[in-house]
Amino acid sequence: MSVEDVQDFEDFDELERHYKTTLSLSIENIYDKILKIAKSKKQDKERLSGVKNDIQKLAGPTGNFGFFQISNILKNLSTYLSKFTVENKKYKKKEKPDFEYIVNTLSEIKKILFSHESNKENRLDNTPTVISSSSMWFLKKIPENWNRKIVICDYDNRKYLTDLRDKLAYFGYCIDFFKEIEEAKNKILKEDIHLIMLDTALVMENKKIVPWLRKIKEKRHSFKIFFISSTNDFKTRLFAIKNGGDAFFESSTDVARVANKIEYFADNRRTQPDHILIVDDDINTLSYYAELFQQRGMVTSVTTDPFYVFNLIAESTPDLILIDMLMPGCNGIELTAMIRQHDEFLPIPIIIYSVFEKPMSVDFEISFSGYEFISKFTDDETFVSTAINRIDRSRNLRYFMERDSLTSLLNHSNICDSFQREFIRAQRTNLPLSYAIIDIDNFKSVNDVYGHFVGDTVLKSLAYMLIERLRTTDIIGRYGGEEFVVIMSNTSVQSAKKVIDVIRRNFSKIAHNAFGRDFNVTFSCGVAGYPEFPSTKIIFDNADKALYIAKKDGKNKVVIYQGE
Repeated sequence: MSVEDVQDFEDFDELERHYKTTLSLSIENIYDKILKIAKSKKQDKERLSGVKNDIQKLAGPTGNFGFFQISNILKNLSTYLSKFTVENKKYKKKEKPDFEYIVNTLSEIKKILFSHESNKENRLDNTPTVISSSSMWFLKKIPENWNRKIVICDYDNRKYLTDLRDKLAYFGYCIDFFKEIEEAKNKILKEDIHLIMLDTALVMENKKIVPWLRKIKEKRHSFKIFFISSTNDFKTRLFAIKNGGDAFFESSTDVARVANKIEYFADNRRTQPDHILIVDDDINTLSYYAELFQQRGMVTSVTTDPFYVFNLIAESTPDLILIDMLMPGCNGIELTAMIRQHDEFLPIPIIIYSVFEKPMSVDFEISFSGYEFISKFTDDETFVSTAINRIDRSRNLRYFMERDSLTSLLNHSNICDSFQREFIRAQRTNLPLSYAIIDIDNFKSVNDVYGHFVGDTVLKSLAYMLIERLRTTDIIGRYGGEEFVVIMSNTSVQSAKKVIDVIRRNFSKIAHNAFGRDFNVTFSCGVAGYPEFPSTKIIFDNADKALYIAKKDGKNKVVIYQGE
């Protein structure tokens, strides 16, 4: 679907339905092609390569429109077909693709598409008028193998774990508390739960738990173990690591930090494909590495000219930059040094690759170490795994540096940086951009009457609702206090208002609970955008003016700034 097609749709649900129809037709087309190739007496590698490319092109956008399961299936199928295409140098003529497997996989996708409409009935639009704060109303669009259910196991019923259980419920998690590990195991296996919290002393005293923890982690890769402990010494932390601990918290840790860590593992925005920018003046080498990473389900941007690198970084925000050492006019180390002079690009890992076994001797190289080096003679698997490890390490660091500790949304500085990038992209592509400022009404009175902890749960509940109801391509941040910002690319201000107004109505229906009493909270919102206004400062100021108008006009409404 082209950008022009997207512009024709004012309503996101309509856009999603249209994409579902397009996706169904594409799958049918691929299905027919595979049947024809399968019936052919001799194997046609070129046609098979074409089918593989068709599948690869579908995989990314399919995930962006919320079809995460189908996206993953398509990526796996693309990787499988890569073994039998002309680009694969390791291909053996005797090997033949399992067409029955391919056909069955495509049939499975068609079944998922058929059932998708019925699954949408569970979305928030159909929730009752009053929703309990302890229910799962903000079940997030997280990967299919995650849910918001948690098991806590502690045979001594320690106070800090029971407190954690009660407080996490306010943040929207469904908690099961067990004194016996066998009961906890049955619950986890039966309901496909992916997070257990354990008192470290419990595991230390009951060695039988360890083999089971290892076994469940092997079977269920997304399964996470949080260790909670009253002690924080080296020995205890090492024990937690050796026994599969994904997180370790002292018993005095604030519940918001625990919730933030849970969100880190469950965040569907982290499941987007890794994006690699490749810079190499040799088109054949460039194509080879682009194909190598694409086979692993990654997205690649490429250029043969270092001059265009900065525009590409600003527009595509890659997770990793891969640079050839030897390029005319500007070698890899010099280009890396230039990139590192831009503060906003510092967090992006850089790998320089070369035909040499070690870096060239460059005058300033000794004092400059802003990259990692790898030889072109490194085997493909090591090459790819090195890139993935660097991306994972960088993402882990950036996630917590860029996020607000309470809501897990982008913090103030990063939402401002994102706004600048999206505005530049909107200008270049001449597509609309909407900027919305959301402010919770009368939030001070919530803190004054119910306390700051309850106020925190209100902030977190709005954050979850924004994540649930907005697209994965929309950028959401906590601007400060009770103010949130939403940046919506390829979206007119009228469309943005419609979407946020639905969220506003649903948020106002939520019954928050404090000390056995239910209360409701509303928010007001101001919207402005491009091309109506020519700069980020003017858009921000006008969105703020629109928010002021909404507040002055009675609150609990969304206002578009139309000018003086």
